[in-house]
Amino acid sequence: MNRYIPLLLLLLTACGSSQPNVVFILVDDLGWMDTGTYGSTFYHTPHIDQLATSGVQFTQFYASSPVCSPTRASIMTGKHPARLHITNWIGGMANGRLLQADYRHALPLEEVTIGEVFEQAGYRTAYIGKWHLGTENFRPESQGFETVFASNDAGQPGSFFAPYINENFPASNVPDLETDPDSTYLTDRLTDFAVDFIASDHERPFLLLLSHYGVHTPLQAKFRDIQQFEQSNVETTFQAEAYGGITRTTQNHATYAAMVTSVDQSVGRILEALEVAGIRENTVIVFTSDNGGLSTLSESRTWAPTSNLPLRAGKGWLYEGGIRIPLIIAGPHIMPETTEILGTTDDLLPTIATLVELPFPEPIDGINLLGPSVPERPLFWHFPHYHGSANRPSGAIRHGRYKAIEWFETDSVELYDLESDPGELTDISQFEPGVAQDLLSRLKTWRDSIDAHMPKPNPEYAAVSGDS
Repeated sequence: MNRYIPLLLLLLTACGSSQPNVVFILVDDLGWMDTGTYGSTFYHTPHIDQLATSGVQFTQFYASSPVCSPTRASIMTGKHPARLHITNWIGGMANGRLLQADYRHALPLEEVTIGEVFEQAGYRTAYIGKWHLGTENFRPESQGFETVFASNDAGQPGSFFAPYINENFPASNVPDLETDPDSTYLTDRLTDFAVDFIASDHERPFLLLLSHYGVHTPLQAKFRDIQQFEQSNVETTFQAEAYGGITRTTQNHATYAAMVTSVDQSVGRILEALEVAGIRENTVIVFTSDNGGLSTLSESRTWAPTSNLPLRAGKGWLYEGGIRIPLIIAGPHIMPETTEILGTTDDLLPTIATLVELPFPEPIDGINLLGPSVPERPLFWHFPHYHGSANRPSGAIRHGRYKAIEWFETDSVELYDLESDPGELTDISQFEPGVAQDLLSRLKTWRDSIDAHMPKPNPEYAAVSGDS
């Protein structure tokens, strides 16, 4: 029994069914530049853009990791992924010059999740779609969600079209949808269930977490949506990234654009369902992603579907393109604005809980981003792993205008002034060595304070390469 449960029950009794609902829409791999409101001129996102005008749009918001599982763990708990020791996408096992750091392959049951915070307060709780925080006894059903729908055991669906299976990757098969007609599209189907949930029992407030598989691979979309983007005359261009990475620098991928459209259509249907139910004005709506857009791949692979420009690189990297993501929060008493407040996905649990006046377990790493004053603080990242984007094990810190990236293979550091150089084009570590060393020291102190797991030398790599 958690120590804060009696207070939660007392709070619910006092507030009754007038407690605000929460709809949390989490999109997989949606980049910072993948919507109109954040600057895309290629993707069509009128519903997301409309949501942004009705709430707070964050322009300096970050995923706590450049890959999905760690970020999702931070959303669930308000804790940094490195503190939880979930630092890689669950299943990632690559090594190189270093052996990747050990990491947990499931979110521990003793962690208090956002689902449990709301469930223990008497809320109806539902989780729809991608989970990727553990299988068997570690699924959403065991983490505070009463209703769970279409959550598989992998980080992507077998297919976006019914029957949503991949015979070569059974863990990716999506459950609960076995009777769907072959033409059914997964993003639409998840939205159907979410709309039905919104329209059901209003005796209790609810937390609905709609976790789309889109816009992750496989790149598949409805033909009628693809057609509207196929006439693009924009030439596809690429630029070289470190360690052999290749970064797409144009947004002109018709299928990916159609997948973004499907997510936008989903947002529109959710907003309409809230209006029809008469609860839009009493519902907090959160819209975000789990990491940067997939723009960078290794070994000259050029099928990455989006561009994060003017940000550098993409998913898998600690450059801005890999970690900066959209965040929109709308709801009761939230005045529309655009803000440059710095925040990460660690902050979502305390922000949402505070908005609906529910206490949450402490200590955690996150803070309320919508309080009367948000303290200036450093932000940290820890990714001691290799990734198919060509990224190498690394860590990063942002403090104010400056950001430092530490490369674990070479014990080197890069420094960027994000105020004058948001694209991280010019490493100024040699011109500002004092700033670089100060940030590097802060980063190492933080890692020690949370017992962050580190990579180790790989003796097999040394034996093959001749490195000592």
